[in-house]
Parts: sequence; structure tokens; C-alpha cells
Amino acid sequence: NARLERALAGVPRSTAVALVVVDAESGADVFAHQADVLLKPASVQKLFVTAAALDRFGPGFEFQTQVYLHGDQLWVVGSGDPGFGDERLEDRFKRNLNQVFDEWAEALRTHGVTALSRIVLDDSIFDNEVRHPDWPDNQADRWYQAPVGGLNINDNCLDATAVIRGADVALKLRPEIPLSALDNRLRRGKKQAPVIKRGPDSDVIQLAGTVTTGGPFEPVCVRQPTLFFAQALKQALERRGVLVPGDIVRRTLSAGELASAARVATHTTNLPDVLWRCNTFSQNMFAECLMKALAAYGPDGGRSGAAGSWDRGRAELQAALARLNLDVTGATFRDGSGLSHQNMASAAQLTRLLVRMRHHPHAEVFLQSLAEPGKLGSMQRRFDEPALRGRMRGKTGTLAGVHALAGYITRGDGTVLAFALLINGPGDGGLAVQICKILVGADNTNGRR
Repeated sequence: NARLERALAGVPRSTAVALVVVDAESGADVFAHQADVLLKPASVQKLFVTAAALDRFGPGFEFQTQVYLHGDQLWVVGSGDPGFGDERLEDRFKRNLNQVFDEWAEALRTHGVTALSRIVLDDSIFDNEVRHPDWPDNQADRWYQAPVGGLNINDNCLDATAVIRGADVALKLRPEIPLSALDNRLRRGKKQAPVIKRGPDSDVIQLAGTVTTGGPFEPVCVRQPTLFFAQALKQALERRGVLVPGDIVRRTLSAGELASAARVATHTTNLPDVLWRCNTFSQNMFAECLMKALAAYGPDGGRSGAAGSWDRGRAELQAALARLNLDVTGATFRDGSGLSHQNMASAAQLTRLLVRMRHHPHAEVFLQSLAEPGKLGSMQRRFDEPALRGRMRGKTGTLAGVHALAGYITRGDGTVLAFALLINGPGDGGLAVQICKILVGADNTNGRR
């Protein structure tokens, strides 16, 4: 505790910092500094949302994207699945987006369909507010602000790679969408200075500047997830010999209509994989889908009858935390990812959550969703200290002026500690890593950094 006090004493006066450490088994206090002060949690906020979703739905819950054939019409009913076409999940399971579309095209051919008069997309599982009002407009095309839809694909981002072909610059796209959906002004030049962006109120992704070598650009998120899904789906089917000369329509399909159609395919993403993607990699869009799903689905995993929204999701999040016997008085949950600067929580509230999830029936699923030092995810580099490897799991959080960390640490004697560190203001200076080394018992520097 003396070493922790000395470490915290080095924080600038203009910075607010809170640190709480408890015994993860008993919940007994070990150390507390500004325990109940409400601070911005950044992406550590995801712990509340993922715990609530796991408690409400259980690890057997699946997001199911359903594909129906009605005559020569293709109907796709979205589930709010954030994992459709996600590369990390593809790498994990050795199954990619091309395989999914191959199966859909083959299912159509099996039914004798080689041309569609219409594609109907039902994204009504979530409401129409796809971008949170708290998020800054000047970052509206960044991957971490990807919109949230009832139908999502590739994290609702376009990945573009330049391919040099003689004097020309070609593009490799993921997912493949019509080139007419882009404003491509890239050209060969003596300087590597490409620009890729999208205006906050535009659906057109712009590419400009010069390139000397091929390679990937920074991902750019789209504005309308369902439109993006439609573009990718049409392109994929036509490349596989299923023509789509007709319209693509967005509307809600009734239960009666679906009963009259033939279901030809189902794509699923299970909840533990969503939690892993959300917490280990701090993927914002996954957290927002979970937030809305809390309202869109009932505890039995069936549709609740209400479209998932941030407002309804907040209410269900509060109710779920109450069922976990967590007192979150004063906390503010604006979004699911922690991207909003209006989110507020205390270090004590976070450690109480960690203790509760340590004893939860699905404790192992929650634990496995967290990042580890030195392993793929948000702790791969910064926390890759020999003393921390194999002894720490946690959730990182970073915003402008905010650094946060919460999780579990196992000491040499086997004691498991739950901790939460919230830093709001200038500076970090490696404080989080130093705190972790002290907690694990590897820092005996008497406060020297």
C-alpha cells in the first residue's frame, strides 16, 4: 500500500485519479484512493455492458442472421449481429465472408434461382439511430465510430488496399462493393501521400492523393450500415452468378410473410465470441450492438418486440446491473463502448462488478473475454511485462485525457485481486503498468520509476 501511495503521489495536480483494489474472492478492501469519485471510464465501460449481456442472455445466446427465399425474392432478416464478416472472428474460426456468400449463392441455385427480382433487407431489430449523438463529428469516418445497425458487415468499415498495376492504381476492397460507390482519385506519384475519408453526412468514400507503393489504407467507416450491407451482398451474389437486376428494399417483414417463405440459410455469431471481440480488442461497434441488444431481446433470447435503441438499452443495462446486486448510484451510461465523454463511473463500482462476475455462474466466460499481457489484443504490447504475463486479465480504456484499466491480477501466493484505475487529466507516464507490477508483487523500487 505504501508503494501504491507513492506511485499515485507522482500524478499531476490537475489530474484526477482513482484506484481501488479488493480481494476478488471475498470483496474485502485492500487499497482505496478516491474510491467513490465519478470519473470517465473510457472503454472500461464495456465491462458493465458485457457483464449485463452475459447475465441477461447466458453464453448460449446467438445473433442469427436469417436468409429466406420467397419466389424470386431474397429476404434477409438482421439480428444486430456485430460479428458478420469480422476478420478477427474469421481468423479465429478459419471461416471467411466469401464462404458465407458462397453458401448463400449455392442455396439460391439449389432452389433454381439465378436471378432475383428483389432483395428485401429487414434491419428492424434496432432503431434507425445508427450513430450516437455524443460522438464527435470530426471523427465520424473513423473505424472506432462505426455506426450500429440491424445488419452489419466487416465492422461497418471499408478496408481498401492499393495495388500498383503499371502506371495505374487499382483497389482491393473488403467487402467488395461497386467501384461506383467510391470517389477514387488516387494516382501514381513520387510521394506516398494517399488520403481516404468520408464526409460526416456523405455515403461516398473519397480516395485522393498519390501512391508510390501498394498497401492498405486506414479503415473508413460507412454512414449507413444497411446500405453498405446491400452493396456488398449484391456484389457478392452477382460475382457468384446470381443476377440482381431488381430493387434492394429496406422494410420490416411480418411473421406471416416469413412463414410463407423458405429459410435457406442462417449465419450465427455466439455471445462469448462477441464478448471476446468486445473486451479483448475493445471493439466499440460490438459493445454498442450489445447495448441495443439488451432492449431488442428478452432473457430467453427471443425478440422483445421493441427495437433496440440507446435509450432502451440504458434502461435495460441499469436493470441488469440491479439484478447483479450492484449499486451504481450516480453512474452515467450514455453508450456501450465508453466513447462518450459523458459516461461516468467510480473505481469502487467497477471493482464491485469484477467481484460479482468472479462468482457469477458464467464467470469463466467473462474472464476469457478479457485481454492478457503479451497476447493478441489491447494488452499485447504496452502491458507485455514478464511479471504480468499469465497473471493478469483486464480491460483497457483510452480517450483524449482519459486512461483507465480494470481487471484481475494473481499474486505469487495465489491471491487474486480485482482492481480499477481511472485517470482523468494530463499524463499517464506508465502509471498503469507500474500499478500492475506493484499489485502482482514485482515492484520493489520504493516508488522510483
